[in-house]
Amino acid sequence: MEDEHGNSRGEARQSFFAKQQLINSAKAAFQLLSAVMRNATIYPDAHPFLLASAEKLLSKVEELLVSRKEVAFYLVGGELFFEKISIPIDESLVLVMEQFASRDVGGVSFKPGLSQTELIKFAWLVNKETSFFTAEGGLNEVIAKENIVHIELHRVLLVNKKPKDTAKEGEKRTAEIFMDAVSTVKELVRAVHLEKAINVRKMNTTVQTMVDSILDNRDAFMGLTSIKMFDEYTFAHSVNTAVLAISLGTFLSFEKAQVAALGMAGLLHDIGKVSVPLDIVNKPGKLTDEEWEMMMRHPIEGALLLSDVSGVTKLAMVAAFEHHQHGKVRGYPNIDGRHQQHLFAQIVSLVDAYDAITASRVYHSVQTSPYQAIRTLINQRGSTFDPLLVKTFVNMIGLFPVGTVLKLDTGEIGLVMHQTRDLLRHRVLLLDKFDGSEKEAGTEISLLETAGGRYKRSIAGTINPHTAKIDVKKYLTE
Repeated sequence: MEDEHGNSRGEARQSFFAKQQLINSAKAAFQLLSAVMRNATIYPDAHPFLLASAEKLLSKVEELLVSRKEVAFYLVGGELFFEKISIPIDESLVLVMEQFASRDVGGVSFKPGLSQTELIKFAWLVNKETSFFTAEGGLNEVIAKENIVHIELHRVLLVNKKPKDTAKEGEKRTAEIFMDAVSTVKELVRAVHLEKAINVRKMNTTVQTMVDSILDNRDAFMGLTSIKMFDEYTFAHSVNTAVLAISLGTFLSFEKAQVAALGMAGLLHDIGKVSVPLDIVNKPGKLTDEEWEMMMRHPIEGALLLSDVSGVTKLAMVAAFEHHQHGKVRGYPNIDGRHQQHLFAQIVSLVDAYDAITASRVYHSVQTSPYQAIRTLINQRGSTFDPLLVKTFVNMIGLFPVGTVLKLDTGEIGLVMHQTRDLLRHRVLLLDKFDGSEKEAGTEISLLETAGGRYKRSIAGTINPHTAKIDVKKYLTE
């Protein structure tokens, strides 16, 4: 297996790290732009601090220009993009994004030939109010008058928002797709138990439908993974793993075919557990040595089973075989010599662990919150999981994933409905009349909202929805 997929393994890993390096460089450039804009409001043109920040920005832009005709950033729907790649947002980027948005700036491009002087002039101009640009004939007209020829501003890109009823219909359809996927996994397990042919075509269709839906509305699907189904754990876990793997693949800007292969790997990663007796899989207490030996064989059994199924991707077999092999922590099955876990297997391993930690199982008396699960993964970075992959996953899912119930510093209770690239500033649904027994849906608001230069609301903590008897499913699917 290693020989056959060695090239694929290396190429995937190389592509991943190259993309992460590009994201880090682009983010650094935008952070430096923020610094120059801030310094331009404080210091005169020739001040050493302003000159130094402009020189650092110029150096980073020139680095990015080596392999492209321009360095372009775009603000779309509250998100920041470098070319077509989403850039994780933190506090260092939020202020300049808000400043751009308030001045109807939807993006900025830097072109070869850019100078330090142009950057300082640009920073000084863009700090002016929107009325200044209007009076002077527009954004780029003002820039041109100042002889800034290597910087171009872009208008705000209007994002067509779906009407509320249509959005609700979309959420309902997402829930239907999710449950159809659970049914597909049930059929798969039943076919394996009865030694019947696996319907690979149906599985491919299911995965492709999930990919298309996640590309359209990732938050809706992510919310469904937070709804843990006690009775359907075995099947829902496979679907959750696939959803999270697909979501991470799209977040990493994988090609659509790669994302679909990753989704299939997530859907099939635990298929080997059909060879393990259910009383062992669902055992409340500690497994005996003999039982643990049986459990540790499921990756091998899964890979062997899939090797006999025509139409299943080789990467699905690799992920099934490797998803319990972890970084510096020896996993299973044990392989002699140096073994590099495939990137797809690393992704499946990470999201599999996240969903398992938050799962409702017979032996979990208290469900772990998404926030606590994220903290567990962060604590295991560098040992069990690749640190860069953990960081990317956290940037995608947030410290407080969709479906997390928050206690706000205003005393209000909010349910995370949509992520933003700011890890602490999500869109939340306020739950009015909250007294532990009575909850009604209120207004959906953004934690980015400000008043008097301060945020209106901030996160004060999390609430266990099960303890508080909050039906998260009600708000995410209705």
